[in-house]
Amino acid sequence: MVEMIDRGLGALSRIPPLPPFTTPEELISEALPLLDPPSRISVTEAAERALRVPVAGKWESYSRAVTPYMVEPQDISQSRRFKAVIFTGPAQSGKSQMLLSISAHAVTCAPGPVQLIHMTKTDADAWVEEKLDPAIEHSPLIRERLGRARDDSTFSRKRFRGVRFGIGYPVANQLSSRSQRMVLLTDYDHMPQRLGPKDAPENTPFGMAMMRIRTFMSRGCVVAESTPAFPVDPDKPAPVAALEPHRMPEVTGGIVRLYNEGTRGRWYWECPDCAGLFEPTFERLSYPEGLDPGEAGEAAEMVCPHCGSLIAHRHKVELNRRAMQGRGGWLHEARSCDPETGKRRLVRIDDPELRSTAYASYALNGVAAAFVNWSELVQRYESAQRAFAVSGDDIDLAGVLYTDIGVPYRRPKAEDETALSVEVLRARALPLDKGIAPGWARFLVTCVDVQGNRFEVSVMAFGAEGERVIVDRYAIHQPPDDAPRAKGEDGKYRAVDPGRYAEDAGVLTDLPERVYPVEGQDWGLRPVAVVIDFNGPAGWSDNAETFWRGRARAGQGGRFYLSIGRPGFGQPDRVWHEAPERASGGRKARGIRLLNMAVDRLKDSVTASLARDGTRINAQHVAAWMGDEHLGELLSEQRGAKHWEKRPGVQRNETFDHSVQALALAEHLGLGRVNWQAPPDWCVAGRLNPNAVALARPNDAASAEPAPSAPRLPRTIDFLRKR
Repeated sequence: MVEMIDRGLGALSRIPPLPPFTTPEELISEALPLLDPPSRISVTEAAERALRVPVAGKWESYSRAVTPYMVEPQDISQSRRFKAVIFTGPAQSGKSQMLLSISAHAVTCAPGPVQLIHMTKTDADAWVEEKLDPAIEHSPLIRERLGRARDDSTFSRKRFRGVRFGIGYPVANQLSSRSQRMVLLTDYDHMPQRLGPKDAPENTPFGMAMMRIRTFMSRGCVVAESTPAFPVDPDKPAPVAALEPHRMPEVTGGIVRLYNEGTRGRWYWECPDCAGLFEPTFERLSYPEGLDPGEAGEAAEMVCPHCGSLIAHRHKVELNRRAMQGRGGWLHEARSCDPETGKRRLVRIDDPELRSTAYASYALNGVAAAFVNWSELVQRYESAQRAFAVSGDDIDLAGVLYTDIGVPYRRPKAEDETALSVEVLRARALPLDKGIAPGWARFLVTCVDVQGNRFEVSVMAFGAEGERVIVDRYAIHQPPDDAPRAKGEDGKYRAVDPGRYAEDAGVLTDLPERVYPVEGQDWGLRPVAVVIDFNGPAGWSDNAETFWRGRARAGQGGRFYLSIGRPGFGQPDRVWHEAPERASGGRKARGIRLLNMAVDRLKDSVTASLARDGTRINAQHVAAWMGDEHLGELLSEQRGAKHWEKRPGVQRNETFDHSVQALALAEHLGLGRVNWQAPPDWCVAGRLNPNAVALARPNDAASAEPAPSAPRLPRTIDFLRKR
């Protein structure tokens, strides 16, 4: 540090010294390597020379033997024949490592501008901190080429000798007004598929990336990798296997669409017994399906489709390495068909008969991925499949297909579900009278849907294992006696107006105290809780909050819930209870909590429950007293690609919404966690239930008296039951 003196200003502040003296010879010697022509080695060879990767807690040189199936896709990124490389496959298969290998080749062998686009800015920063920076630090040949200036290594860019490596996220300005030789898109299906203004989107991330490489002509390339995350489009026909053996089903967007536009390469193994080539897929795994998921997974083996021989999981590594050496490997679709079989021929990437396209595309099935264990894969699949069969909620099953197996998902439909009709429901109806709970009932919930001129009410009885049936259904049209009264032009008193008059909600006050006789018993049940729709006509949300606060002050806050629907099949949770961020008008909402419902996921479960016949597990029955209009409301919606929607010409769906509310409240109370051999007191069978009410005469609710209270359980047992 030195101190500068100025005649006019006097002594100046101390400033850092100049950098060490550098001679012109040193500057020239540092710049001369940039004049070398690009090294004529492949991406894989460059990665093995220069890149180090973490292996079991230590850093080792990159080896192609770990993920042999990545060799061709990453090497083909330097081909002048293809403008893009598309790779779709399961998570943890080495896809993102391919992008590091391509980047290492650009830094050490073929200098030029490179840009990587991650899902979001947060994910891009995390990738730099957790993957890129450690790889540079532990790879000497790459680290020595990194610039030494302060802004040469930031979260948004790395400056190497002759290489500008940018790290961005999918927004229009990140993929505009720049020329890049390589654009790398990671986790493509988790990016927004339209960039630019919402009312006038410019293009997809892939389309904008293709624009950035134009000035580099045949040297430019876009590399996109991702697990699939878009469902199969049910309106598109399935591909014809003979004509397009590697084509994936048409999806609603994402990486699979790009794959279908390319060469459609699949990874093949050579059978150790018959030497026949086949694609290892999850469908070719053989295991006893009747066992528990864990036991079934332990028995999983691959079946050769040619000779039927069984291949154990321990042979996977060897089969992958042999495939890399030419005994299998990547096979792509050709332009022509085999004259003997009439099927599309399969060829190598360098075959002149290769399908004519500008994209080299690859799809890897999860059973061939290096870091996937067949036992765990089968266990997750079977667990998700069985959970779907019980609940009708397919989010876990879809996750296994997308993330673990790496294929697009098509929701299976049971024949009973597709054949549901009012006539079918009527034929299955239970012989129950209106207002009577079945003998197997454990608890009741009351559901309220709010309309502009009425409250629509249903009462659902739940039994063990999720069995349920609606026991009452009615509408409330008249306001309470203490509400403001107003006459219309015809002289009649007004109907309920929940949005205008907060006092009208008072008609809901006594709902938790209504007693429903249990069939064949001398006692009845009160609802364990009441759930009321928070949405409704203008002004209702504020009035609903006012009503709930009044019930809380009266000591009934735990008996009333306000529910709100959250659309979309991708909601991470089915039900959650939390305070809203805002009330109407942008005001802060304090002191209340809403029962948030993933309505589309819950509607899947309700529809699956209605389709169950001959079982009580998670089955929703209908009662004989229900009219056709109410049964029709249960079938009023159909499943669309993005959400459930009303069928054409249908207006009323309140009973379907009530079923969703009831299931959401029951799950929040703990329906899925109940041990039915030792249930908590609120869903115990008999008069020890705290909501049971003795009747002076059987099935006479008018003379109801509280049932004897249940004996207090020891503190430890009570705690365990709540758990």
